[in-house]
Amino acid sequence: MSRLRKSLSVALFRKIEGPEILKALEVARRKLSVAPFPLGTPDKLTANDLISRIDDMAELLTGDRTHFQGKSHRASSHYGGKVH
Repeated sequence: MSRLRKSLSVALFRKIEGPEILKALEVARRKLSVAPFPLGTPDKLTANDLISRIDDMAELLTGDRTHFQGKSHRASSHYGGKVH
């Protein structure tokens, strides 16, 4: 019984808190993706690790690990303006 109860609370968490969390994660992932860290540096490795963890969280919340992949390219142009 507690197992069922636990999964229901996670489902409710996803429904109630998920959208707000996903918005924040999307912003963070986009900023980390374009951060000017040189390749191979500890900063770049940490940024890549955080991006991977954000993708893990997206999978937990949506069931889709690729939820954010490609969104940053559609959301803004190279120069920061909106793409239509």
